[in-house]
Amino acid sequence: MRMTSVHHKLGPLRQNRLFRQAKELCENSPFEALDHLHKLIDGGVHTAEVFHLQANLLLQLGCGTIAARATENALKAGGDRLTLLLLLLKCHLTAYNRKPAAVIIKRLLEIDPLTEEAKAEIAHGAQEIHQYELAERLYQELLDRDPENCKYLINLGYACQKRGNMSQATDLYHQAIRIKSNSANALRLLSSVNKQTSNDNCITLAQEMLPTFDENSEEYVTAAYALGKTYEDIGEFDNAFQLFNAGATAMRPKMPYSTKAVIAAFEITKKYFEHPLQQREKQDLIKPKEKLKQSEQPRPLFILGMPRTGSTLIDRILSSHSLVTSMGELGCFKESMKVVTGFGGGDGFHTHFYQQSERVIDFAALGASYINSASPTDFSGRYFTDKYPMNFMDLGLIAEALPHARFIHTIRNPMDTVFGNFKQLFTLGFYHYSYTLQECAEYYVQYQTLMRYWHDRLPGKILDVHYEDLVNDTGPQVRHILGFLNLEWEENCLRFYKNKSPVDTASLSQVRQPIYKSAIGHWQHYTHFLDDAIDVFKTAGIDVYANLPTNSAGGHSQ
Repeated sequence: MRMTSVHHKLGPLRQNRLFRQAKELCENSPFEALDHLHKLIDGGVHTAEVFHLQANLLLQLGCGTIAARATENALKAGGDRLTLLLLLLKCHLTAYNRKPAAVIIKRLLEIDPLTEEAKAEIAHGAQEIHQYELAERLYQELLDRDPENCKYLINLGYACQKRGNMSQATDLYHQAIRIKSNSANALRLLSSVNKQTSNDNCITLAQEMLPTFDENSEEYVTAAYALGKTYEDIGEFDNAFQLFNAGATAMRPKMPYSTKAVIAAFEITKKYFEHPLQQREKQDLIKPKEKLKQSEQPRPLFILGMPRTGSTLIDRILSSHSLVTSMGELGCFKESMKVVTGFGGGDGFHTHFYQQSERVIDFAALGASYINSASPTDFSGRYFTDKYPMNFMDLGLIAEALPHARFIHTIRNPMDTVFGNFKQLFTLGFYHYSYTLQECAEYYVQYQTLMRYWHDRLPGKILDVHYEDLVNDTGPQVRHILGFLNLEWEENCLRFYKNKSPVDTASLSQVRQPIYKSAIGHWQHYTHFLDDAIDVFKTAGIDVYANLPTNSAGGHSQ
């Protein structure tokens, strides 16, 4: 954290020079620009312009919560209310701070009149914090004034899709494509609404659209994955793989990734807990399965592991229980780590944090920061879920900061996991390992190693749930999970597909239907393309047929 120093008041000429230099340095030297602004602030220059620029720089450097504080200072200093409230909303969204984001949206809606641009930003914010009804209303108002705006049609369709209104979403995506025939994003979402058939026109639209894009463009990548998904739906697996591979090949240079860097990061993580200052007796980290007291509710329930391993299915099952509510995929534990360490911004935060083994972290403050950001405001049940898969990287730290938390680790056949990641275009720019099969498999190996370490360090705190077991033996598996959580049986857990709450996942159409088994062993349709991943697993001694059923001939089912 920056130490504040005392400066004499700055003269007007130096003030102007420092501010001008800060603006000039923003793009290429943001840290130097921030240093100039700190000198101004320490020198008593507390203008809206200085705080506004500081907020933009902090946001650029990935410090959403600290940027929000700077924005609040700009508001107090008399800056433009609409502009700064919109910036404040962006800060909270970047920091995954949904509760303050909801407050800012309320404040923004009190401004009259709102510009079209402002209303669009508010609608986007509402969608990001899962206020889909509000997002729908705002996008409909925008479309009433601009009925052929392709972006508004797509965003309205997306809000409808999240709420399960698939027919309306389909119509809106078709409208968008009629207006803009090369809208790759509309095509991607259209292909995801449901399982495509040979009678749907999505494949024709995709085949016509793909050649219009430069093969290095993001539009090409988006359309390629969409066409691949459509081919897969109709059983043309060779064509599907070629399209997934084309999209991944074009995407790979845009997403810097190194297996060596992942190995180093995970090793640093383990060494952090092996340092004498961070050592804890294992029994101190484990709480007995006591009945939870009402005053301590709701508690966080982390559903974590690799993406595409059934976390959404478990989240829907559990959030159908009267004492559990879903908060979706949150990234706010990592943000809380930044806040308690005063992180100044930039890349490589994970390594930056875990290299501080000699610095004792205030775990109570870390846990309180997370709870303040993540916990629901209108739910008095026992648990709220956070299903951000990559929380597995910080599982040990979460257990320290939140000793009453529970952890469900979702596991799926290694090849189904790897291919499921490879064929998914992750829209948030995460999961950079997923654009080659070899790197995806290598990441899986490292993830599995880290999870073994957490199990050893935290015995009894983590429940492994295998996707295949959950699908094949749903009732007993759900009872087992509820037992781990000290929750009584409720039949609604088996009727999860009737859950009307919005779905925040790439699997949003699948989890609105009953359990199906066709995804088990799905990778075997592509076996002849997957040697790179299979070789990695063979070298690591991992059984690629783990958890797959065998057929009567002794082979593995297709």
